Amino acid sequence: MRNHQNVLPVDYGQLKTGKNRLYFMSQGYKLAGDLYLPKGFDAEKKYPTIIYTRVGTQVKEQTGATYGKKLSAKGYAFFVFDPKNFGDSEGEVRNYESIHNMVPNTTDAISFLRTLKFVNRDEFYGLGACAGAPYICNVAMSDARIKAVATLVGNFDAAASLFGAYPKEMLDKMLQTTAEAKQKYYETGNYEMAPMFGGIPLPPPDTASKAMKDAYGYYFLRAGQDKCPNYTPNYPTIGLPVDPSRVFMTQAKYFTTPFLVIAGSEAFTHDMDKEVYDMAAGEKEWFVVDGASHMDLYDIDKYLDPALDKVNDFFKKY
Repeated sequence: MRNHQNVLPVDYGQLKTGKNRLYFMSQGYKLAGDLYLPKGFDAEKKYPTIIYTRVGTQVKEQTGATYGKKLSAKGYAFFVFDPKNFGDSEGEVRNYESIHNMVPNTTDAISFLRTLKFVNRDEFYGLGACAGAPYICNVAMSDARIKAVATLVGNFDAAASLFGAYPKEMLDKMLQTTAEAKQKYYETGNYEMAPMFGGIPLPPPDTASKAMKDAYGYYFLRAGQDKCPNYTPNYPTIGLPVDPSRVFMTQAKYFTTPFLVIAGSEAFTHDMDKEVYDMAAGEKEWFVVDGASHMDLYDIDKYLDPALDKVNDFFKKY
C-alpha cells in the first residue's frame, strides 16, 4: 500500500536550537518550512508543538520568524512553512494566495510534524495571524489533532476587507484586469505581476488610511524584500490581492476547539475579531492589546510580547 504523501527524511542529528530548514510533501509539491526549536533541544524528549499559518502573501521569514524565535524560547517546537507557490516551496502560479492551497498544505504540515519523534501529539496547537487566523481555524474546525487555537489580529472576512478597502473605481479596474489575466493565462500559460498596493503612491500620502500606512511601514521598511529576499510586494494578476473566499465569519458559530482571540485595540480587524469570538461555540478567551494597531502585532515587541505571553498561558491549559 502506497503512502498518500512521501514523508521526507529528517536527520535528527542535524537538528539544533533555533531555526532548522525542513521539507515536506503536499499536493504533490515539495514545500519548505522552518522549525524553531528550544534551547537545549534534545530529539529524544517530547515538546509541545505549534503549527503557524502565516499572514497572507508572506513568506516564512517574516512574522513566522519573529513568532518562532519568541515561542521556541518559551519551550515550543514551532513550525512555519511557505505554502505552495511561495518562497522556497514549489508550485505555480507564484505568489498566488488561495485558501484552497493553504488548508490542504496546513493539514499536510500537521501530518508531517506528527511523524517527528520529539513532537508531543497531545500538546499540539495552532496559531494564525491576520489571514492565517481563518486558515488555521478552518483547518482546526474539523481536525481534532489541534488541541487549541490562538489567533492574533485575525482578518476573518477577506471579502469585506477587499471590497471595503479600495475605492470602487480602483476595484472595478482590478476586477477587469483579473478577468483579462485569467483568460490570457488559460490561452497562453503566461501571467503578469502587479503591485500589492495597487495604484496608491508609496510612501502613502497623508490622506491614506492608518492601515495602509502601517502596511507600508512593515512591508517596505521593517520586513520588506531587502530583508526577506523570498518575499515580493507583487501578486499575480490572475487573482485579486486578497482571496475573497478566505472567510471564517459564517463558520465560527460551529467552532468548538478551545480558542484564544487576540485583538489590537486600534486594529482595523478589532471588530471582526470580537464578532468571531462572540460567535465561537467552545471554550474561549478574549484578549485585547491596548494601543496596538494591526501591524503592531506583527513585530513590535511592546505589543507582541504580552500577546505571546497570553498565547503561552492559554496553550498550557490544554
